[in-house]
This record gives sequence, structure tokens and C-alpha cells, in this order.
Amino acid sequence: MSQQAPEKPRGRCVFPEREPVRVWTTLQHGDYVEVWSTDSFRYLAYVDDLADDGTLIWVVEDGMGSRHLLVRGDPVTLYSI
Repeated sequence: MSQQAPEKPRGRCVFPEREPVRVWTTLQHGDYVEVWSTDSFRYLAYVDDLADDGTLIWVVEDGMGSRHLLVRGDPVTLYSI
């Protein structure tokens, strides 16, 4: 018997009523976000820290606890939850 992994959503956020965060300076420590990379859902995370000018943001992946640095210009889109 073979099992297939559930298909990941592609091209739109898990919470479709959400708009992408276009200005990262609007985020604050503790905000919950979806992180997408090249139109593929990656993970849910909490904002841990961010640069005052909005060019860098640290997020902590929900569940795994991995900390990721995102840089403005990276192929990522954030959706506020």
C-alpha cells in the first residue's frame, strides 16, 4: 500500500481573506504570519525581531521553533494572521 502526502496549497495563502504585508515596518514583535516563498506555502511563524527600516525580519517558525532571517528583496511574501 502506498500513501501519498497531502498536497500543499500553491499560489495563495492558507487564509485567503488575508492581504500580503507590503510594508514590514507595520509588523511588531509577536505578530503571527504565514511565510510564503516563490508562491509555495512554507510555514507559520511569529515575528521575533525586525530592523527599524523594515529591511530585515527575524521570525520563529511555529511548532519547530526554528528562527529564520528574512531580508527585504528575498523571494518571500508574508501574510499577517
